[in-house]
Amino acid sequence: MDPLAMPVSVLLALWAPQPSSQGRAVVQGEDGAHEAIDDASPWGLGRLPLERWVADFGPLARAGAVLPSPADPLPGLGAAIEVGQGVVLEATTGRRVLLVPQAAGASVAWQVEEVLAPLPPFDPSQARRDVHTATEAAIDALIELDLARERPELADTLNDLVTAVIDPRLLPPGLDARRRTLLERSLRLRAICTLALADDGAAATLLQASRRATVLRPLLTTARQGVAAATEWWAR
Repeated sequence: MDPLAMPVSVLLALWAPQPSSQGRAVVQGEDGAHEAIDDASPWGLGRLPLERWVADFGPLARAGAVLPSPADPLPGLGAAIEVGQGVVLEATTGRRVLLVPQAAGASVAWQVEEVLAPLPPFDPSQARRDVHTATEAAIDALIELDLARERPELADTLNDLVTAVIDPRLLPPGLDARRRTLLERSLRLRAICTLALADDGAAATLLQASRRATVLRPLLTTARQGVAAATEWWAR
């Protein structure tokens, strides 16, 4: 299993600005079929294969993934909270939408929702600083909380995550090196926090589980924001 497996929304956000057969294969996988369900507004394009929908949506002005959570909701993107991910696309025509993936086996149906107000732009420079600081804090927290003693079977996995890298075949050619680095570090932080927070029932006490959540959940939010900032693309 890829330790830095990317949510499908991240893959779509990265590849939507430069659609290609390679991008389609990366987003959909070998066996999946993706379609967009876009019938909730006067501008709706109906139910179409995802690649056709993206083409019909028109030239893009902006694209980006979002990974909202109940603890970190984003204005106007509530439809994505339940699944924890989505893609914001804005066309040069001014239409602005949120695509929310609903998986069914290897296939995915993308529900298209209108977004009335523009999503404030992310600040990649600030995100890079925040993710760097949060990663150091996560490592320090795992040492202080002595998670390796509490859950020794995770020690090697956590060590592997610290140096894990993204499979380059998943990334569009020519992706800016700073975006790639931010994406990789954000996904790494996200994976570390998610793994450390998983299965709180294994904690020796409820107090330990609570301490772990208190320290790591804000860092997980930082990781999600870093991923979003890394995927944000604007037309030149």
